[in-house]
Amino acid sequence: MFELSTNVASPQQLRRGDFSAYDALYLGEFSCLSYPNNFCAHPEFLADAVAQVHEMGKKAYLRLFAVPSNHDLPTVRNVIKTALGLPFDGFEVHNLGLLQMLKEMGNTKPIHLGVFGNLYTDATARVVKDYGVTRVYPNPELSLDEAIYIRDNTPIDVLIPVHGKIPLVVAETCFIHENSGGLPGEDCKFKCSQEHWLTRASGDWSLKDTGCMTLSGADLCMLEHVDKLAAAKLNAFYVQSHGESPDYIATVGRIYRDAFSRAFAGVAEGDVGPQLEQLAGLAKMGLCNGYYFGDAGRRYVGRA
Repeated sequence: MFELSTNVASPQQLRRGDFSAYDALYLGEFSCLSYPNNFCAHPEFLADAVAQVHEMGKKAYLRLFAVPSNHDLPTVRNVIKTALGLPFDGFEVHNLGLLQMLKEMGNTKPIHLGVFGNLYTDATARVVKDYGVTRVYPNPELSLDEAIYIRDNTPIDVLIPVHGKIPLVVAETCFIHENSGGLPGEDCKFKCSQEHWLTRASGDWSLKDTGCMTLSGADLCMLEHVDKLAAAKLNAFYVQSHGESPDYIATVGRIYRDAFSRAFAGVAEGDVGPQLEQLAGLAKMGLCNGYYFGDAGRRYVGRA
């Protein structure tokens, strides 16, 4: 009826987390190959990971590195080679080069175009469909109506993020490493395991930085609009949980699982005040609706 998914970077996170609320897991930290034990860079972890996810009764999608340079391609190719021999339910890619690589390597698994594929239009969706793409993550700057338009006017599905910080920028170099005295090529100390915020001098807004990726400060929250999402016959929803605690992942998943289950069963949403309070308590910089309602990302719009 619907699929609720989130992301898991490493075997340690997979073992320690409570993912019972989710139907599918995207395996891999796509913004940094150096992330400890990253599924994107360690093919030796993939067989156990896909088996563990399937034992949970969930789909396993393998994320591929979002911004590979030429020197990264052998690593990425090796990961793909191993994954093609395993029962993954699909790949997530973020650039055309890897779409072509998957095609050349004989991939027949479904492909999802990730957030940094920067898909804005239905025309682009039709182009990537020819490479085996079955699902796209529309650019976060699109409104909800624009995402639905892409779904309605292409033979392709859309993934709708419903909660979590919004990915804004990805880069090959690490902002945290460079700005803490690290030299190019020098092993990092994984200072990204601590929280880093980019805050305007006046203090009226903040962004979260994870080294190679910058995200919104506020958490996207669509809990009060779950009925609208279900009524639009959308069916693939995503919780962005990069860098979040196990408690965050489990709590957010449980709240949205309950809300979508009611909505798809035709049960009125009712009062979600207590759940919103829980979500607000997990959001250091507050809640927002992103660009879904045509705003600039920071405003929160409650249910009418």
